[in-house]
Amino acid sequence: MKKQHNYTVMHWGTWQVESREGEIVAVKPVPWDKNPSRIGQSLPDAVTSQTRIRRPAVRARLSPARAGVTRRRGKEPFVEVSWEVALDLLARELRSVKARCGNEAIYGGSYVASAGRFHHAQSQLHRFLKGFGGYTASTNTYSSRRGERILPHILGR
Repeated sequence: MKKQHNYTVMHWGTWQVESREGEIVAVKPVPWDKNPSRIGQSLPDAVTSQTRIRRPAVRARLSPARAGVTRRRGKEPFVEVSWEVALDLLARELRSVKARCGNEAIYGGSYVASAGRFHHAQSQLHRFLKGFGGYTASTNTYSSRRGERILPHILGR
């Protein structure tokens, strides 16, 4: 078994990653980091967790083997597909919505994000959809929007 040591740098610091046979076996703080985040220690489990999504998955009715529209949304299982199939399905659906309803029918929002601006999912989605001709965006957040709506009633204005 050949042991390897590599470094990885993330938002939370730099770690030395030890691997054997292509599997991560340990993540150790680099010696010069005097206050390492404990997040690095979770990397081996994050890579091998049974809950990790390894491949794209779509509703069974959307898979090439079982194409067809049903009224079972939320009830049917998800099946894994290749990246090629997933991207083809996405492209087909975006083109279909754009042709039938225009770009304003495409919602470009979610609260999914990550620490750091490049990996901020919403920024990447917005960039992609702007290149596709536009989209409908949300403004504010649930919390701040609710506050704006209710505050005049609380203050009596």
